[in-house]
Amino acid sequence: MDASVPIFQQTPAPLGLDVPPVGGTEFEQLAAAWRNRLRPGAGPVLLGGMTAMAECRAALLAAGAQGCGAPWVSWVCDGEGMSPARVHMLAALFVCEGMGAAAFGIDCPEGAAEGLLGELAAYARIPLFWMRGGEAVPWDYQPAPRDPDAIPCATGTDPCFITRTIDVGEELECGPGLLEDIIAAEDDPVGAVKIAIRSQDDVDIFALHQYAVRKALCLCSDVPELLEGALRAYQGRAFYDGTGELSREELDRLTGLYGLIVL
Repeated sequence: MDASVPIFQQTPAPLGLDVPPVGGTEFEQLAAAWRNRLRPGAGPVLLGGMTAMAECRAALLAAGAQGCGAPWVSWVCDGEGMSPARVHMLAALFVCEGMGAAAFGIDCPEGAAEGLLGELAAYARIPLFWMRGGEAVPWDYQPAPRDPDAIPCATGTDPCFITRTIDVGEELECGPGLLEDIIAAEDDPVGAVKIAIRSQDDVDIFALHQYAVRKALCLCSDVPELLEGALRAYQGRAFYDGTGELSREELDRLTGLYGLIVL
């Protein structure tokens, strides 16, 4: 898959900010900052130099809100495919692809580009590129057949895969013990963590502890606004197992905005 490089509007450099507990900036502050940095209706945009998931997601949402079209996104990484914030490039690809990026690229040591892009090409469904001397260089590849039994998700740092028959285990409540429950769930043999979102307080509690999720995340809610709040807060790519009562129209909207995977 190849793509011609558009003429980009001048896009600000990353702010270098992150959400708690790594940084001290709330996600909505990051999203607002990026909305203010992008000119409405001016596109296409290259969101370059990304290192952390929260800022990348904030920039992607801002580009959509400002009508800039589907952006190209590039991440800085080392020769092992890890960003300075220790985000694996496959996780970054899965999140960016799900949130509507037009192309995904890496800014890495030149000798590592071929191997890293080859790894991404095994899963990518959008054009790939790498940054060379500050310029986006398309990388030609043919998308590989996707295994229907390996659906890509992501935590805030790592890629993970689910199947349509995945066992999500016991539903966790967003109470005072959520952090301990998430940590305990990591030792459970089931393949995902399922968290129920039933109130705005649940959204706030989940936002505070979402960083601890290290498995694929299933979010469950019967209220579209609450599920959306949790999806905005989660710095990965979550899935919905169909046990709630949301309409297909609402789920499609959340999929388009946040990359929600619906089983």
